[in-house]
Amino acid sequence: MVPQSVGIFENTVGFSYRTGAIKGNTGPEGQFQYIQGDVVTFSIGPLKLGESSAKPRLSVLDLVEDPSLSNSKLLNRARLLFSLTPGIGFERPICIDEKARIAISKYATEINLDAENPADLDTVLQKLGSELGLVIKSIPHIRNHIRRALAGFKVLRDIQIPVRDGNYVLGDIYLASEGKFPALVSSTVYGKRVVYSGPVTDDPNDVAVFESLEDTFFSTSDNSALSVPYTGAYFENWTKQRDYENISHFNTFFWVPRGYAMVKIDPRGVGQTPGKRGVLVSEQEANDLFDAVEWAAKQSWCTGNVALAGNSYGANCQWRPVIQKPKGLKAFFPYGTELDLYRDFSYMGGVPMFKFIDVWTSGLRGVSPRWPDEGDIVKTFSSHPFYDDYWSGIELKVGTIDIPVFLGAAQMLMFHQRAPYEAWRRVTSKDKYLQIVDTNYYSWPNREAAHKLWLFAERYLKGIIHEDLERVGMQMRIGHGEWYWRTEADWEVPGTEYIDWHFQADGALTQAAPSIGTEIKTLSYSADIESKLAKTGVSFVSWPFEKDIELAGHFTATLNISSTSHDADVVVSLWAIDENGNVVKYCVGPNKEPFASGLLRASHRKTDPKKDLPWRPWHTHTKEAHAPLKDGEVVEVNVEICPATARIRAGWRLRVDILPTETQPDISGFKPTAPRSWDSEFHDGAMNSLHLGGQFQNWIKLPVVPLKEIGALNVVP
Repeated sequence: MVPQSVGIFENTVGFSYRTGAIKGNTGPEGQFQYIQGDVVTFSIGPLKLGESSAKPRLSVLDLVEDPSLSNSKLLNRARLLFSLTPGIGFERPICIDEKARIAISKYATEINLDAENPADLDTVLQKLGSELGLVIKSIPHIRNHIRRALAGFKVLRDIQIPVRDGNYVLGDIYLASEGKFPALVSSTVYGKRVVYSGPVTDDPNDVAVFESLEDTFFSTSDNSALSVPYTGAYFENWTKQRDYENISHFNTFFWVPRGYAMVKIDPRGVGQTPGKRGVLVSEQEANDLFDAVEWAAKQSWCTGNVALAGNSYGANCQWRPVIQKPKGLKAFFPYGTELDLYRDFSYMGGVPMFKFIDVWTSGLRGVSPRWPDEGDIVKTFSSHPFYDDYWSGIELKVGTIDIPVFLGAAQMLMFHQRAPYEAWRRVTSKDKYLQIVDTNYYSWPNREAAHKLWLFAERYLKGIIHEDLERVGMQMRIGHGEWYWRTEADWEVPGTEYIDWHFQADGALTQAAPSIGTEIKTLSYSADIESKLAKTGVSFVSWPFEKDIELAGHFTATLNISSTSHDADVVVSLWAIDENGNVVKYCVGPNKEPFASGLLRASHRKTDPKKDLPWRPWHTHTKEAHAPLKDGEVVEVNVEICPATARIRAGWRLRVDILPTETQPDISGFKPTAPRSWDSEFHDGAMNSLHLGGQFQNWIKLPVVPLKEIGALNVVP
């Protein structure tokens, strides 16, 4: 007697099958019996859906030849089957009970599963749905399921993840249909659907809109905007790209086919998760994410190894649960992050950034309009203009973290630029990795650097070492939008020389310091927020470089300044000028920007010698240290300039601008972002001055690293 085998038809219960003399309905796990080498046919009543060579695991993809998104036969069969589950994903299996068999038998002659136009089935499927009390899935909805199935995985939508106070957060779980996997858990206030936000799940029309958005996202190219129903100011820019599926989450189509499960969470007050929305400083959010990690580690589909993963907000929310050390957490990926919300985000250099924060938080309310905020961070942050007990209380104390960490730093004077280097110094784990990437960092963990993050995950979640993974990798920008991938064993880069370049009274920038006792010269410029001139501030330019140099690390500018007002904002911007006198564009994006820049409010100039580093001043920003300027008083300020990379070519020159804001009208193609709240009270109508010569020494410290050969361009090997 030929032995029988047991196979599984994925996610489908009660599916009638026949193979040779064997017939029956698939069991509670989709089981069916077969004899090796036979062909198995699947039907619902008299309606034959298809047949396939019998094997241990089958799915709807096996019911047609050449399964693809363009195969209408596949789409028709999948739409019929997938509409028989009430879930948006596969939270529950497709259940073909007696009621479904009777209804489908009734309409079998009207159901043409081979129709070339899937919309031809709309009428009969709607009749079937009405009879069964089910919502028929839209064609884009089915295409999304098929797209995932072709890549080898499925989604379970809006799974309730229990948390310690008896409530829950909702998570979408992406995983293959069988096996155990390490889990990547992520959370963000933007919403977990493509590209952000999410539907009201008990509104079929809303669900259909978001399924259509997802299908369009994957079916169209860059610069094709999506119309997300719930949105915020400037969020629509994120809908024009195709590099990352969600804001602040990692891409499912990269990770899940490589053997990982992904749990994407909407925290309280986001999407359909009920509650008040805590932003950046919520202990409730941290506790819930801690509980979600421990929950994921215990699931039947998980190996017990979990990592927290995400960028931007998805990175910032990781630190607090990591510090609490949940069971099962083996590693984390805070790619583009903050630790100190005063210095890294809200008051970089002492200058408030509420112009951005106000628009940003308004956008968060737009993407999740159903729920209130836990608090008003703009009101709270603005009520603490100095570093005090409030800021100290919410600053992340990361010195106890001893698990592997993969950090990402963006080269932008806005956020995600300062904290990764402080984290590198403070985290005690011996397994630390750091990447330094472009201003437009969003795509990096999902495109350019995804392979490196995978190597890290394989090593620390699976115990597999495929190849060496550099401790430090950086996008060494070489000008005109080009770069190569430079690797190092540590940060700061071994062999770094910090070289002072001095500002001269004639506008020159030299390595030679002015002689003590030379004539004092004062260079004055308007402090107006909106410049009325063709050029603002003062500039210093070096002679052409005789040979290439590479810069990678912290910069610091030491300046002697005064103002006719009681305070002054000092912005320092660095540019390279090519042989033809043109500003070199270092960023990959279309617009020019300084390759490095920093800023400081002069009244916040006091530093803490115990925390200062030779290349990085540490400003206290306390009320006690606040020191407004006196009319005519000359003070020394040390401007922190966050790390950046740049290769300055032989024949190029270095230009350093000292400015009252980030605007520089004489740089064609430079369109600075406008995140900061400049104070017109001491800007407009005031004159700021830089004092040179005599006892006043002014310089900028440059991090010169050992020169390396330029590698393959614009690719991470």
